[in-house]
Amino acid sequence: MTDSRTGFVRKSLMRLSWPLLVVTVLTLLAALGNVIVLSIASPELNAAVATANQMLGIVYDVSVLFSIGALVVVAQQLGAGKERDAARSSRTALRAGSLLGVGLALIVVVSGPTVLRLVNTPEELVDDALAYLWVIALSLVFNAYIVTATAVLRAYGRTPAILVLAIVVNLVDVMLLGVFVLVLNLGVVGAALPSLLVRGIGVLILMWLLRSRTGVTLFRGATPRDGSSRRTLWAMMRLSIPTVFENGAYNLAIVATLSLINVLGANAINARSYALTLTALVTGVILALAQGNETIVGWNVGERDVRRAKLTTLRTAGWTAVASAMLAALLWYFAEPTLSVFGAREAIVDMARGALAVSVVLLPLSAATTVIYGALRSAGDVVVPMAYSIAASVAVLLPLAWLLVSQLSLGLPGLFWALAGHEALRAALMIGRWLRGSWMHRAPVTVDVPPDPAHAPKEVVAVESR
Repeated sequence: MTDSRTGFVRKSLMRLSWPLLVVTVLTLLAALGNVIVLSIASPELNAAVATANQMLGIVYDVSVLFSIGALVVVAQQLGAGKERDAARSSRTALRAGSLLGVGLALIVVVSGPTVLRLVNTPEELVDDALAYLWVIALSLVFNAYIVTATAVLRAYGRTPAILVLAIVVNLVDVMLLGVFVLVLNLGVVGAALPSLLVRGIGVLILMWLLRSRTGVTLFRGATPRDGSSRRTLWAMMRLSIPTVFENGAYNLAIVATLSLINVLGANAINARSYALTLTALVTGVILALAQGNETIVGWNVGERDVRRAKLTTLRTAGWTAVASAMLAALLWYFAEPTLSVFGAREAIVDMARGALAVSVVLLPLSAATTVIYGALRSAGDVVVPMAYSIAASVAVLLPLAWLLVSQLSLGLPGLFWALAGHEALRAALMIGRWLRGSWMHRAPVTVDVPPDPAHAPKEVVAVESR
């Protein structure tokens, strides 16, 4: 279905997800290129960047504070036919996300040294990791806007526009990294500068894409005085805060487990980095399908077609789990020749291969959890799933990781087994809640806005590509 006034395009799961799948491949190739460049420059440099990026995981989770809610609110408004409300909600989210990015950048600059030492970062990596954090902090000013803008494009069904962004920024990122690190020998600063530059470019591209594809702009239209913006932000935050809190709690648990791996030395850190880089392909497929399904659930809930949402989600979860198991098995089977691309030592290859073997169990469980969790969130059911996830981290992930890594000396594979146990419990809880159907009786999360033609976006003719 195409709405010529707003640029809203109703699409099927695969038509929503295939651009996100391509984005995943491009992002993975860029990440792979980054790891190869950093490893060629210095294994210690790669380890320092990997450690710093793990610290930034918590910050990135907070940066989606308004994007998660924006996707749900805007998708439900579009599904209900409230196109003008959706445009205003989008603009409100973009402005709030931009301010959030500034605040997060300041927090990283101030807290970076303390956090690195709390997670037992090896002394020889601290200075490089800290320098990387400080440069990346500047890019966080852009990051919160980027994730909010891409959420708005997803809600409008404009996922091919996100592909345009991915092509440009990933190509530029790898090229700049090679020049800064291998040609100019800028070290850790050269590793961080490409992220800063490409995110700045990304903001400009997204501003153009939003205006041309949806009619939504960041600056056009004054903030209304009827209180609708505050209601919109509150509706978004009610949806986002539990997810952000859950993601933050999960990342804190991961940081705690990271300290167990850091004690094992740079080889273990690099093995974990390589294993995660490879499994990111599977994770990306999972996320692409989950995000497409989440958008469709939002549309369905907005128009009150909850039975279709339920069946679509169950099918998506099942097929995503099967696909992720097959891909994980292929990664494990071809682990040695693939890991040789990084020029890794034999000890690192052995550790990474052991982790990839466990991922054949871990990733299908993660697929089911991710799809169902996103669907529950898009239906407005966020508090109980958050509690389930945090309980699983506290009751399973942390104690099991301590037992397997520190006490039984299973190393990196032990950490992956702990993650698999954590995902198994989450999957059982999420699927059970989805099947019980309490989410089906919730009212749609929409924000009604009084008529105000002066602030409506200009009309955009949406032509559905074939």
